[in-house]
Amino acid sequence: MRLVVFGTIAAAVAAFAVYDKYDKNTNYQPVEARISDVSDQCYMEKVERGVLTKTTSTSNLLRCDLAELLTRAHPKWQGYAINHKIEIRFAYVSPVDGATHASSLTMSTFPNGQQLRAGDVLRVLASKTKTDKTRQL
Repeated sequence: MRLVVFGTIAAAVAAFAVYDKYDKNTNYQPVEARISDVSDQCYMEKVERGVLTKTTSTSNLLRCDLAELLTRAHPKWQGYAINHKIEIRFAYVSPVDGATHASSLTMSTFPNGQQLRAGDVLRVLASKTKTDKTRQL
């Protein structure tokens, strides 16, 4: 019985991955985007697991250097993990109408582990049918 349950879950995950790959290849086209703004904020998170419960505690968004300082020095925040919320705003030329559009992506890590700055070029996927729709490559 367990094998059937795990097999079904594995098949669903595989089907989702195949569909995602198909969607990216069929409905999106890689384009160069010029970054206009990068916002890197952090929040602190702690997960406590009980026998039947799981409690997640998080802080508000704050500067990353302040989050690091608090998790090292402040007794209330010790033991918390630091997570990033990176918002990248950019301009790109849509393959639909050939006009420049603005968009943004939110991620937890920088692409390829390299910090991005305004003026850098980032490759993203732009929709072939909707002018304002983008995805991460």
